[in-house]
Amino acid sequence: MMNNDEIIRKLADRFMAGDTSLDEEQQLYRYFTGEEVAEDLLPLRGFFCSFAAMKPDEEVVAECKPKSAHLHFYKVFVGVAASIALMIAVGSLFWSPERQDYCEAYVYNQHVTDPEKVMQEVYGTMQTIHQNDGANVDHQLHDIFGTD
Repeated sequence: MMNNDEIIRKLADRFMAGDTSLDEEQQLYRYFTGEEVAEDLLPLRGFFCSFAAMKPDEEVVAECKPKSAHLHFYKVFVGVAASIALMIAVGSLFWSPERQDYCEAYVYNQHVTDPEKVMQEVYGTMQTIHQNDGANVDHQLHDIFGTD
Protein backbone atom coordinates (compact mmCIF):
# COMPACT_ATOMS: atom_id res chain seq x y z
CA MET A 1 0.00 0.00 0.00
CA MET A 2 1.31 3.49 -0.89
CA ASN A 3 1.70 6.16 1.76
CA ASN A 4 0.31 9.68 1.32
CA ASP A 5 3.63 11.15 0.06
CA GLU A 6 3.87 8.52 -2.69
CA ILE A 7 0.30 9.23 -3.75
CA ILE A 8 1.08 12.97 -3.88
CA ARG A 9 4.23 12.33 -5.96
CA LYS A 10 2.19 10.35 -8.50
CA LEU A 11 -0.58 12.99 -8.50
CA ALA A 12 2.00 15.75 -9.02
CA ASP A 13 3.44 13.86 -12.01
CA ARG A 14 -0.04 13.42 -13.43
CA PHE A 15 -0.81 17.12 -12.77
CA MET A 16 2.28 18.14 -14.78
CA ALA A 17 1.12 15.89 -17.60
CA GLY A 18 -2.39 17.41 -17.42
CA ASP A 19 -4.07 14.13 -16.45
CA THR A 20 -5.62 14.99 -13.05
CA SER A 21 -9.26 15.50 -12.18
CA LEU A 22 -10.51 18.51 -10.23
CA ASP A 23 -10.79 16.40 -7.08
CA GLU A 24 -7.19 15.22 -7.47
CA GLU A 25 -6.05 18.81 -7.96
CA GLN A 26 -7.90 19.82 -4.79
CA GLN A 27 -6.11 16.99 -2.97
CA LEU A 28 -2.76 18.34 -4.21
CA TYR A 29 -3.65 21.88 -3.12
CA ARG A 30 -4.71 20.72 0.35
CA TYR A 31 -1.51 18.69 0.75
CA PHE A 32 0.84 21.51 -0.28
CA THR A 33 -0.95 24.15 1.80
CA GLY A 34 -0.90 21.90 4.86
CA GLU A 35 1.60 21.75 7.70
CA GLU A 36 3.56 18.63 6.69
CA VAL A 37 5.10 18.39 3.23
CA ALA A 38 7.76 15.83 2.39
CA GLU A 39 11.20 17.41 2.09
CA ASP A 40 11.69 16.35 -1.55
CA LEU A 41 8.31 17.93 -2.42
CA LEU A 42 9.01 21.31 -0.78
CA PRO A 43 10.16 22.91 -4.07
CA LEU A 44 6.64 22.31 -5.46
CA ARG A 45 4.90 23.95 -2.48
CA GLY A 46 4.97 27.51 -3.89
CA PHE A 47 3.82 26.27 -7.29
CA PHE A 48 0.75 24.46 -5.95
CA CYS A 49 0.00 27.13 -3.36
CA SER A 50 -0.17 29.76 -6.11
CA PHE A 51 -2.61 27.57 -8.07
CA ALA A 52 -4.65 27.05 -4.90
CA ALA A 53 -4.89 30.82 -4.46
CA MET A 54 -6.47 31.13 -7.93
CA LYS A 55 -9.15 28.51 -7.22
CA PRO A 56 -12.55 29.68 -5.98
CA ASP A 57 -12.56 27.04 -3.21
CA GLU A 58 -12.51 29.26 -0.11
CA GLU A 59 -11.16 26.54 2.19
CA VAL A 60 -7.98 25.99 0.16
CA VAL A 61 -7.36 29.71 -0.35
CA ALA A 62 -7.86 30.38 3.37
CA GLU A 63 -5.20 27.77 4.18
CA CYS A 64 -2.64 29.52 1.97
CA LYS A 65 -3.17 33.04 3.29
CA PRO A 66 -2.11 32.62 6.95
CA LYS A 67 1.31 31.33 5.92
CA SER A 68 1.99 34.35 3.69
CA ALA A 69 0.60 36.72 6.34
CA HIS A 70 2.89 35.11 8.93
CA LEU A 71 5.86 35.51 6.58
CA HIS A 72 4.90 39.14 5.94
CA PHE A 73 4.65 39.79 9.71
CA TYR A 74 8.06 38.18 10.19
CA LYS A 75 9.64 40.39 7.51
CA VAL A 76 8.08 43.52 9.01
CA PHE A 77 9.20 42.50 12.51
CA VAL A 78 12.79 41.92 11.34
CA GLY A 79 12.76 45.25 9.49
CA VAL A 80 11.51 47.15 12.55
CA ALA A 81 14.04 45.41 14.81
CA ALA A 82 16.88 46.27 12.41
CA SER A 83 15.73 49.90 12.26
CA ILE A 84 15.66 50.17 16.05
CA ALA A 85 19.13 48.62 16.31
CA LEU A 86 20.44 51.08 13.72
CA MET A 87 18.92 54.06 15.56
CA ILE A 88 20.48 52.92 18.83
CA ALA A 89 23.88 52.48 17.18
CA VAL A 90 23.78 55.91 15.51
CA GLY A 91 22.40 57.56 18.65
CA SER A 92 25.20 56.14 20.77
CA LEU A 93 27.69 57.91 18.50
CA PHE A 94 26.17 61.29 19.32
CA TRP A 95 25.47 60.85 23.01
CA SER A 96 28.14 60.16 25.55
CA PRO A 97 28.00 60.84 29.30
CA GLU A 98 31.57 62.09 29.49
CA ARG A 99 32.76 65.38 28.13
CA GLN A 100 34.64 65.09 24.84
CA ASP A 101 36.28 68.52 24.60
CA TYR A 102 39.49 68.07 26.55
CA CYS A 103 43.05 69.11 25.96
CA GLU A 104 46.10 66.95 26.45
CA ALA A 105 49.72 67.80 25.67
CA TYR A 106 53.28 67.29 26.88
CA VAL A 107 55.08 70.53 27.57
CA TYR A 108 58.73 70.30 28.62
CA ASN A 109 58.23 66.58 29.37
CA GLN A 110 55.24 67.26 31.63
CA HIS A 111 51.72 66.04 30.97
CA VAL A 112 49.41 69.09 30.77
CA THR A 113 45.60 68.96 30.41
CA ASP A 114 44.77 72.60 31.11
CA PRO A 115 43.85 74.24 27.77
CA GLU A 116 45.00 77.68 28.95
CA LYS A 117 48.51 76.45 29.84
CA VAL A 118 48.83 74.61 26.54
CA MET A 119 47.70 77.67 24.58
CA GLN A 120 50.12 79.91 26.55
CA GLU A 121 53.00 77.62 25.57
CA VAL A 122 51.91 77.54 21.93
CA TYR A 123 51.51 81.32 21.85
CA GLY A 124 54.90 81.82 23.54
CA THR A 125 56.60 79.46 21.12
CA MET A 126 55.00 81.18 18.13
CA GLN A 127 56.12 84.59 19.46
CA THR A 128 59.70 83.35 19.86
CA ILE A 129 59.72 81.90 16.35
CA HIS A 130 58.31 85.13 14.96
CA GLN A 131 60.88 87.26 16.81
CA ASN A 132 63.74 85.12 15.54
CA ASP A 133 62.34 85.14 11.99
CA GLY A 134 62.00 81.37 12.11
CA ALA A 135 65.76 80.81 12.18
CA ASN A 136 65.62 79.02 15.49
CA VAL A 137 62.72 76.62 14.73
CA ASP A 138 64.84 73.51 15.23
CA HIS A 139 65.95 74.73 18.66
CA GLN A 140 62.34 75.53 19.62
CA LEU A 141 61.17 72.07 18.60
CA HIS A 142 63.91 70.51 20.72
CA ASP A 143 62.77 72.66 23.66
CA ILE A 144 59.11 71.71 23.19
CA PHE A 145 59.76 67.97 22.94
CA GLY A 146 62.56 67.95 25.52
CA THR A 147 65.20 66.46 23.24
CA ASP A 148 68.85 67.46 23.02
